[in-house]
Amino acid sequence: MPFGLDELMETKYRRNVVILPLLAFTVNLGFGAVSAIIPYFLLYLVGALKELPEELGIIGGAARYAVEFGVLMALFMLTRAFLARFFGIYSDKAGRKKIVVAGVALYALISFLYVVVPTLEWLYVVRALQGVASAMVWPVAEALLMDSVAPTVRGRAMGLYMAATTFSFIGGPALGVALYKIGVYMLGIREVGAALRFPFLVMAIAGLATVALALLIQEAHHPKPRRRGEKPVELTGVNKRSVEALYVIGFANGVGMGLVAPFMLLYLVEFVTSDPAAIAYITLVSGVAGILATYPAGYLSDKIGRRALIAWGILLSRTTTLFIPFARTVESLTAVATARSITFNAYTPAFRALQADLVPKELRGRVFGTVQMFFNIGAVVGPLIGGPLYRAYADTMLGPIPGVAVSFFASAVLGYIALAVFLAYVREPE
Repeated sequence: MPFGLDELMETKYRRNVVILPLLAFTVNLGFGAVSAIIPYFLLYLVGALKELPEELGIIGGAARYAVEFGVLMALFMLTRAFLARFFGIYSDKAGRKKIVVAGVALYALISFLYVVVPTLEWLYVVRALQGVASAMVWPVAEALLMDSVAPTVRGRAMGLYMAATTFSFIGGPALGVALYKIGVYMLGIREVGAALRFPFLVMAIAGLATVALALLIQEAHHPKPRRRGEKPVELTGVNKRSVEALYVIGFANGVGMGLVAPFMLLYLVEFVTSDPAAIAYITLVSGVAGILATYPAGYLSDKIGRRALIAWGILLSRTTTLFIPFARTVESLTAVATARSITFNAYTPAFRALQADLVPKELRGRVFGTVQMFFNIGAVVGPLIGGPLYRAYADTMLGPIPGVAVSFFASAVLGYIALAVFLAYVREPE
């Protein structure tokens, strides 16, 4: 089979190799569909959007709500940050499957709450609850996947998992916009609030199937109680230093992401176009390109090592971030987003596999959860800094580009700092 897929399936937990990526795809498909509608939904809830967005051309003054966008992102990451390490450690002690199943069930329940959210304050509450579910599912699911395969194929396993995740993230917005358009043009839903809630309703109903899928997971981590006098497993030496550096890098990556992700949509609707179809187009094209790079990159990291691939990926993905504010058309923004997606997806599977390489199974949930915790703390800090920063420069120009470019530039600089930490302190085990 191409790219070593046959080796990847040579495990008694082969069901997990299939189901965990599929689970990631289905849950994130709903998450991605929601993400395409939330910016418009927020503007509707605060009274800034009283007509269907495609009828407006652009949404002037959207930057005034940059802080609200930042808080919305920060609340999700805040609850996820506080609980990711807890659930990771708990999975090391009690097993991983039941935590993943419970988290997926919570995801399904929360999806229905979007349909009935009456105010911005309640939207904040729903996003915070969604962060709890995310903390239960993703660090634990990734640790379970690494438990299920041999060390020689971890890059491939994570590449497959990340490809499924990326595909759902890029397909999700397209699906969300498609459902919105179906509601407006085929079902004749012309009231703005009802039109924006329709995709939430459809995805909530579909999300119930993910719970049944989660129940099919195999438990691959069977903790044994420690005997009296037996010392706990701990990291030491170079591996300990490398993992601690990964925590720092995770924090920097979270801040960098928080300076870009919430505000790239604001940049799009204010400086390029307000048509929701543009979001679907950009995410679809860039995401497909990223998917095509993910599994081959994971396979390559299994064969040649992970460190060099990670270093080049960090460098190139952060450099492409610098070019976002120079894009003033859908086509140019798509090109930048595509380059950014390819370079990011080329190193992410290797980065996750390296986490697993550095730690024994008994500590894997803790380390995956702690990396997620630091990333999420950074992702809380990023929007909270980025919102006021974006709004402060909203009415200025830096030469030929909008002043809001400072948010994207700051993200790139943090990426370069993270790269320096990686090169100085992280070593790849033999």
